[in-house]
Amino acid sequence: MTRHLAAWVAALILCFGAGALRSQEFASLVADSISVDPAGRLTATGNVEILVQGTRLTAASVSYQSDGNQLIISGPIRVTEEDGTVFLADHADLDGSLREGLLVSARMVLERHFQIAANRIARTGNRYTSFDRVVASSCEVCAANPVPLWEIRASNVVHDDVEHQLYFTNARLRFSGVPILYVPRLRLPDPSLDRADGFLIPQIKVTSDLGTGIKLPYFLAYGNHRDLTLTPYLSSSTTTLEFRYRQELERGHIEAVGAVSNDDIEGSRRYLLGNASRLLPRGFLFEAQAEYASDPGYLFTYDYADRDRLTNQMAVTRVRNKDVFRSEFTEYRTLRESEIANRGTLPARLLNIYYERELPKLSFGGRTFASISSSSLVRPSSESTQEGHGRDVNRLGASVEWLRSLTFSSGLIAKAELGMRGDAYTIAQDRKLESNLSRMISRTALELRIPMARRMFGSRREFLEPILRIDASDTKGDAVPNEDSRVVEIDEANLFAPTRYPGVDRSDDGVRVAVGGTWSHEIPEQWDIDLGLGRVFRVSGDPGPDDSEWLVSGRLGIGRDLSIYSRSLVNSGLDITLSEARLDWAAARHSLSSSYFHAEPDAAKGRNTRLSEWSFKGAYDISDGWTARADWRYDFAANRVARTELGFDYRTECMNLALSLSRRSANSTSVDSTTEIGFHVSLLGFGSRDDDRAGQRVCRG
Repeated sequence: MTRHLAAWVAALILCFGAGALRSQEFASLVADSISVDPAGRLTATGNVEILVQGTRLTAASVSYQSDGNQLIISGPIRVTEEDGTVFLADHADLDGSLREGLLVSARMVLERHFQIAANRIARTGNRYTSFDRVVASSCEVCAANPVPLWEIRASNVVHDDVEHQLYFTNARLRFSGVPILYVPRLRLPDPSLDRADGFLIPQIKVTSDLGTGIKLPYFLAYGNHRDLTLTPYLSSSTTTLEFRYRQELERGHIEAVGAVSNDDIEGSRRYLLGNASRLLPRGFLFEAQAEYASDPGYLFTYDYADRDRLTNQMAVTRVRNKDVFRSEFTEYRTLRESEIANRGTLPARLLNIYYERELPKLSFGGRTFASISSSSLVRPSSESTQEGHGRDVNRLGASVEWLRSLTFSSGLIAKAELGMRGDAYTIAQDRKLESNLSRMISRTALELRIPMARRMFGSRREFLEPILRIDASDTKGDAVPNEDSRVVEIDEANLFAPTRYPGVDRSDDGVRVAVGGTWSHEIPEQWDIDLGLGRVFRVSGDPGPDDSEWLVSGRLGIGRDLSIYSRSLVNSGLDITLSEARLDWAAARHSLSSSYFHAEPDAAKGRNTRLSEWSFKGAYDISDGWTARADWRYDFAANRVARTELGFDYRTECMNLALSLSRRSANSTSVDSTTEIGFHVSLLGFGSRDDDRAGQRVCRG
């Protein structure tokens, strides 16, 4: 009979005539040839295809007895379940649901990646699948690569389809056919499971301070939104327990990392770094940050964090269309050796409260903003001296600003600004200053911009914008201490801003003129260039930061691969007082990032020593999944290499391998420079989907 007619006959037999299949909601069979003998046995041959409740089977032939519930199937056989799991076999005896029975010379493919080959596969219901004499791997195997890069051989494996777990008996791990490890009982999550309790891949670590050690992380999942990772770190010089806790809240998150150690260097040591956020009612956002280290050298020695100051903070903010509110409490602790002895004289606790609101009814054709703020800064020392070593400062301030911008038909953009600010200070523990200080600042500004653009032949585009800004301000009242504007640097963001000071304790006084502009030229898909130039000229008042320096900046982009950026400050004698440059280059097989920074000493900007540093970071894809990487940083001011790291990564479709050698130089005498060797291997295919198949070996032949 024809294939079409055979399909209808088979469907009628399977759905209505076979008592063993009465429980199936839907079953269909299609084949090149279908016959039914006098004993009631149905035989389908040639491109057989059966569909039962989302499970699809293809085979060479299928035989079915009407008085039973058993399908005898000859291969090649392919069973594809609704969740994507695939079974391949040479011969099978299955029930009508295709979910119970035996498959001979078979293998199972999970998530199109992880394969389990067995002499026999027994399926039991909708949950358990048992494998005998197993070879499991996620590596490609073909004539060119007959031996997988890694494999697990076992006498028996049970797959729990409900818990998504694989249970191995007498498991033997082999690399390139060489036995490496034997485990009598082994449990691993299957690739469809994103989160599962259990051990993660161990890491070997060798350092000059702590010797040779091993890290063995254990992951604990608490529901779908919390997890904890505990990592024992054992070496000849330390016994450490590291931890990481993560929790996603309905309106926020919590994350914390830390460790507790007992080593030959300091004995008992510990650290904690954490952050949390929570969206509160009425649009308020709560944020918190906690940082703690038991001693200055702990974070550096164990390479936990690159910090020389710790910050603990709690903040509540709200940003709406017409107003902004922020309150924050911050506590600082220094880990710098040069500052520890004077810790009592350094700012330790800071409370800031700020509120700003737009006043549409007082806009006068522009926009009017009013703000109120307060701050409180406390030093631990209770000593009152002429130098103000223990000085505590409280400030309360308010300001009003009016802004208006006009665009003329000629393209000229004009912006006018008016502002007034008043501050009251309360000073304690400083004999040089009065206890109560106050001041009033008024300012006005006019800014003119003429943006000009043109499109040229060949889709070239050019843009030019000259800028002129005039600021005039007057300060009346007392001289106040400078706590929040000690470090000042001119850049593209503040050259044409109302003030170049980051805080409120310092302000420009008198009249100053800022001139400059930007120019850019672009040839799409080829190259583009941006240049910026500007300077502030002091007309009257006390000199400000960078008044005698030109800001010169530029960026060159070549295609989508190469980008070069540079910024410099040049004084009237054409000496470069500050220079920084960055290069980023990315191509198909390599990436490179390099930066250089140089700054001359300038006490007025809070810089007492010369700074000069060059850093380099790059990676190169060698071949066949191998990548070489390097990270290098040199401190010219200290005349030493601050950090060096070399590494090799090997990635295939089934394994990641990372080997690294690094040397870090200490910034203080309390800790020694350290050398570290790291070795990490990840076997892909367990516990999560890995769709990034970069580095996959290609079978040829």
